[in-house]
Formats: sequence, C-alpha cells, structure tokens
Amino acid sequence: MVNGKRALVIALVLAVVSAVPALVAPHAGALTLAQKKAAAKAKVEKVRRQLNALDISLERAIQEYDLANEKLAQVQSQVQAATRQLKVARYQLHVAQDTLSNRAVAMYKQRPIDILDVIFQARSFDDLVTQLRTVRELSANDSRIVSSVALYEATVQQKHDELARARARARKLVAQVANKKAGIEGQMAERQHVLKTAKAEVKKIEHEEAVAAARAAAAAAAMGTVWRNPRQFPSGPAGNGHPEVIAVARKYLGIPYVYGAADPKVGFDCSGLVMYCYAQLGIQLPHYSGYQQNYGVPVPMNALIPGDLVFKGYPVSYHVGLYAGGGQVIEAPHTGDVIKYDTVADFQYAVRLP
Repeated sequence: MVNGKRALVIALVLAVVSAVPALVAPHAGALTLAQKKAAAKAKVEKVRRQLNALDISLERAIQEYDLANEKLAQVQSQVQAATRQLKVARYQLHVAQDTLSNRAVAMYKQRPIDILDVIFQARSFDDLVTQLRTVRELSANDSRIVSSVALYEATVQQKHDELARARARARKLVAQVANKKAGIEGQMAERQHVLKTAKAEVKKIEHEEAVAAARAAAAAAAMGTVWRNPRQFPSGPAGNGHPEVIAVARKYLGIPYVYGAADPKVGFDCSGLVMYCYAQLGIQLPHYSGYQQNYGVPVPMNALIPGDLVFKGYPVSYHVGLYAGGGQVIEAPHTGDVIKYDTVADFQYAVRLP
C-alpha cells in the first residue's frame, strides 16, 4: 500500500513537471520561456532605442518647423510693408499724372504758349533766353517728376513680386517640414504600440515563469526535496557592505538614462550607474548586470542595507539598482527616464559587496 502511494505521488509529480515547458527539454526548434523572455526583452530594448532616435529626429524636425515658420513670418511682414509701399507709390504716381494733366488743361484753356508769344513779350535778348529756358525747364521738370515716380512705382512693384515669390517658397518649406514632422510622429506612435505589445509579452512570459516555478516547487515538495529561493537563503557571511556608495549615487539623480552609457556627462544605463558609483570607492565591477550579480554574497530581500545591489531576473538578471534604505532603490530605469528613486518591491535578488 505504501509503495502504491509512493508510486502515485511520483506519477503526480511527473505529470506536473511535464506540464511546465520551461523545466523540461523543449521540442526541436521550440524556444524555452527563458529564451522567449530574452527575445522579448531584446525587442523592448531595440524599440526603446528606435524611439529614442525618433525622439531626437522629432526634436530636430520641430526646430526646423519653428525656423521655417519664423522665416515665413518675416517674409510675410516684408510683403505687407512692400504692399503698403506699393500703394503709396501708385498714389504718388496718380497724383503726379493728375498734376501734369491738370497743368496741360489749364495751359490749353489759357491759350497755348508758343514761341512767338515768348519772343514778342521779351523786353531784351537776355529776357528772351531766360523765358525760353523757363518754358523748357517747366516742361522737362514735369516730365521728370512723372518718370521718377513711375520708376519708383516699378521698383516697388518688382520688390513686392520678389517678396511674394519668397513667401510662396517659405510656405512650401513650412508644409514640407510639417509633413516630415507628422511622419516622424506617426513612426513614434507605431513604435509606441510595438513597445506596448512587447512589454505585454514580457509580462506574460514572466507570469508563465512564475506559474511554472510554483508548480515546480510544489512538485519538489511532494518528492520530499527542498526548493531554495536565493531571496531567502544567502550563502556565507554577508559583511558590512558599502552604505557610503548611496551618497555617491545621489549626486546623479536626474541624469538621463542612456543605453550603454556610464558617464555623468552623457548618462547611465542600469549597470553603468552601479559600476560608476562603486568605481568612485575603488571597487571595479563589470558593465553588465548578469555579471554584477555574481560579485559579493547573496542576501535576503528582508535584510537589505544601503549599498546592496538589487536585481530583477533570476537566475540571470536583466536589471540592477542600488538599495538606498527605507524600501527605496536608486536606479537608471529605462530609455526616456532619469536616475531616480523607486520601490524595491519589484526586485527579486540581492548581493552585498565585500
């Protein structure tokens, strides 16, 4: 009977394990949950980098759009000024032409002045020359005034036409840059949707992993074995750690997340921030959270002290931060964010550096 119960337990355990795809050998060509999650996370990071690049492109397009509108406004103002100037020129030409016309009519009504009038009315030869010159100068002066005003009107008209063409070019540029800006915004919206989908896929896989782990734990317990979670079972003395590193990390709060960076003048990613802060204490760490978790001694999540490295992902981490005390972590979260405090609740594993 005992052997029958034991056989039944073993059969149940095997059934549970066989239902957990992450804990058994996959079929040929199939991916494990860990591989799927790694691929999904890689997609998330790739899309974030694409969004970051698009964000830079959009900022440049916005600046180009602002500049194009500024130029259009300037040309528009010049066109308005030229239009007013052209109206004045046309009015002046009209007045000059009317003046000349009125003078001609008046002279006709008073009897036209001919050369004989000038000769017979002259008292002397010098007087004759003076009167002839006066008649000629009056006629020439009227002609010059009209010609000058007409030339001014033509010049203003040419300037107005040139500015109108410049305005058309400026409007075309504004439309082109607006289309470029709209195109980038469309790409960003599409990438945001892809990012949302990829994040949802990661969460789904993590849920599947949690379910698989729970089933595996139950199966192991049923077989009389002990399943150890590194959150609860540190190995060896943890030591005093390095709480002083938090004072270093606080200096960089607000600095942007930059993928692959470890320089306060540029930015930090998660492992870059931890590596840089500990380097200020003379402790060298690799620029990869999966390697950083192998340094130091594992500590339980309910016994953390400031300076401990906390990780997301086990057995291979994909994110790291610095425990700052009071349930808070200083971390470089992701593209588009900055170095900031966050809760430690989402972290799953921790080590303390000697």
